[in-house]
Amino acid sequence: MDIKYINENAIACVFEETISEQVNQQVLALKHAFETQQVDGIEEIIASYHTLVIYFNDSITHDVLVEKIKSLDINSQMKRTAKVYTIPVCYDYGLDMDELAEYCGLTPQEVVERHTSRRYLIYMLGFMPGFPFLGGLDASIAKPRKETPRKEIPAGSVGIANEQTGMYPLASPGGWNIIGRTPVTLFDADRTPAVFYEAGDYIQFKAISKEEYTAIEQDAEYKIEVKEVEA
Repeated sequence: MDIKYINENAIACVFEETISEQVNQQVLALKHAFETQQVDGIEEIIASYHTLVIYFNDSITHDVLVEKIKSLDINSQMKRTAKVYTIPVCYDYGLDMDELAEYCGLTPQEVVERHTSRRYLIYMLGFMPGFPFLGGLDASIAKPRKETPRKEIPAGSVGIANEQTGMYPLASPGGWNIIGRTPVTLFDADRTPAVFYEAGDYIQFKAISKEEYTAIEQDAEYKIEVKEVEA
């Protein structure tokens, strides 16, 4: 781990600079160690692929914080419990499904089967509130970002960019290949929490029909399937 100075109130703990679930587990273990210790002066901790950024106030110095980091035993935090959220997706709303399937030499149904066959680790949230960058995509359905981004992608859209998949919580311009859409509200500023998942959790997709999409969209009491697993 390399500890880098960002500014007088932020430092970054950088592990091996690669996209790897094993490396990300180290990042999350360090984050959990900090949360367990409840270190005074910490304002915010943000995890990403291979980096943990720590924001702190003037009640703790840079040097003291670095020594605290070095003293933490992250090995004891490597085993953890994570949540798996099952997100319903109607792949009939896949704006780029046919194009992606042809690019991959598959049928749209084969793309759906492969996309829903595994769970995806949330490496980080970014780009917009609640946008999850999900790792673990089957390489056979990977496709580069679109050369010309769309001016607007509907909220709830599920897309693929290279070997990652993700979800658009809000309507937005974007260049991901859209293969479906979820009726679930992913971001709600009036909800606590506004985003129900976080880095380190997992997403599992479940294919639904247009009729099921409409029913879920209109059901204010709809509950997302969630379970806890050993990560």
